[in-house]
Amino acid sequence: MKKHIKWKRSEIITFCALGMVGIAAIVALLSILLEYTTGDATYHQIEAYVLLPEEEQEILPPRSSGGGHGGTGQQETAGEAAAYSENQVYYGKSPQVDFEGLKARNSDVVGWIYGPGTAINYPVVQGSDNEYYLTHMVDGRENKCGSIFMDSLNAEDFSNDNSIVHGHHMRNGSMFAGLTKYAAQSYYDAHPVMWLVTPEKSYQVEIFTGFVTSADSGVWQIEFASQEEYGEWLAEMKEASSFESGVEPDTKDHIITLATCSYENSDSRFVVMGILREQQTQ
Repeated sequence: MKKHIKWKRSEIITFCALGMVGIAAIVALLSILLEYTTGDATYHQIEAYVLLPEEEQEILPPRSSGGGHGGTGQQETAGEAAAYSENQVYYGKSPQVDFEGLKARNSDVVGWIYGPGTAINYPVVQGSDNEYYLTHMVDGRENKCGSIFMDSLNAEDFSNDNSIVHGHHMRNGSMFAGLTKYAAQSYYDAHPVMWLVTPEKSYQVEIFTGFVTSADSGVWQIEFASQEEYGEWLAEMKEASSFESGVEPDTKDHIITLATCSYENSDSRFVVMGILREQQTQ
């Protein structure tokens, strides 16, 4: 004879509640995965507007020591060092971008950022504020991936002393997630330059520093009252670096700051800065 289990009313309520929580968690996870998939597909389609050059690579002897200097330096792990032990260096050339086609889709497009040997290969947009493109892709659709966007206070031609470009740190490695890899000396050694293309000019981005900072630090200043003030700021940025670059910025240089979220604290950011070196049109 089977014995029937009697459930108390409180047990039934608890069981149902746990079931609903589990279902809600699954739905939320599926929603996130769908947004990631949609974002990846969208930006893969946008890549039709850029023709990437064949990447130039050099093989150099590995560095004798890793790590960096400054208060925010991070010692790379043995695994990170091994990943780049051959020190294969990516330089690349300037991409060719169909800005006419891109601007026909979105007039807010102001450039294209490309990191040879990395996953960074995106259009750069600029809105009237710094909120819209946090949650909207370059095609205008709402998505947590957002866009790679220049600060709304910057001049759209990257003519400020410091042009700031923001991007999300996505868990699937897309958008600007790869910036945090510059915490390791060996990663910088392998990826010392990026490329910025605008409708008018092409720049090699000669990277000179990368570090963790806060949302209210002095990193976000875009213009300086004097060359002396600018020089002191550049020296401070260089000194904070997690890696050694050997690149020395000058007060005559224009800087680009690439920024993404970091997770040391609630308001942490990881920034990578480079000098904009104008290149001859291909």
